[in-house]
Amino acid sequence: MDTHVAQRRDFHALELRRRRAARLFAAGEIMAHVARVLRVSRQSVSRWYQAWRRGGPTALHGAGRAGRKPKLTAAQLAHVDHALREGPRAHGFATDLWTLPRVATVIKRLTGVTYHPGHVWRVLRALDWTLQRPATQARERNAAAVRHWVSHRWPAVKNARRWKAWILFYDESGISQRPSIRRTWAPRGETPVLIHSFNWKKLLVCLAFGFRWDGRCYQVWFRTFPRSCNRHRVLAYLETLARHVGGRRVILIWDQLPAHKSTLVRDYLDAQRHWLRVEWLPGYAPELNPAEPLWGNIKGRELANRCSEDLADAASALRRGIRRVRRSHTLAWAFLRYSGLSF
Repeated sequence: MDTHVAQRRDFHALELRRRRAARLFAAGEIMAHVARVLRVSRQSVSRWYQAWRRGGPTALHGAGRAGRKPKLTAAQLAHVDHALREGPRAHGFATDLWTLPRVATVIKRLTGVTYHPGHVWRVLRALDWTLQRPATQARERNAAAVRHWVSHRWPAVKNARRWKAWILFYDESGISQRPSIRRTWAPRGETPVLIHSFNWKKLLVCLAFGFRWDGRCYQVWFRTFPRSCNRHRVLAYLETLARHVGGRRVILIWDQLPAHKSTLVRDYLDAQRHWLRVEWLPGYAPELNPAEPLWGNIKGRELANRCSEDLADAASALRRGIRRVRRSHTLAWAFLRYSGLSF
């Protein structure tokens, strides 16, 4: 494995060209003619001619490999790759952050080979490593509970065909006059500046992302509220949802937010058991909810870098984003697959 990614060269063809040059030299052709015939520079022909005079045709055999030999062997690279996959903390660093100087330090420890930090990226590229933004995960998360939910609870939930119920993934999010910042193109050295209200207001969005029991269609129901989430707003949304679904049976999947477990909400859910069942997601596992990538999609498009003058403008952009998702024939299923779930 080479640490340099270079364009592949046909060394056999290059040697055949030099052999032809040797034959032309032996025939008495001048260097300018040889350069024109072989379509190479006169400087190259001059070097070949000097080598041919000193050692004959054999002096032009074998170009060898192109470029400098790699500092690390394939076995050393594999050793470095294994060590880096153990994580920075395993090598005495304080955080889980691989920087080029840290990687250079590990390479020096393992192989004795010194790399300038500015060149270590070549080694990482050869190992098929890329620069990435880390995802975050709660320390309180129970991985076993998450696996159990995916392998046991979800198959039982999606078997709602017998009950002919809609499966609704519920989630809340907030939008405001502050922009959802995303990268944008700009002239080098001229950083774009987004002007927004410093004293900004917030809008709560309650949303249910639903799939029909047979997996043939989907729907998005949402409602906005001023300020933040509490049990009264959750209850108000559930009452609105009951009117929207129009008597259809529903399995509601949501997280264990305190407002969802409040006595007020629980009493309402108990009274709606004839059409509404509740399934709890495992704690600290937002990636299991396909409403999460739906939020990310809208905030990355309609709300991206949007500095709204008021909440009405932000809400209007939100509605456009939800309409776009509703019209799409592929996004909903992509969000479901992204969550690791399927019908």
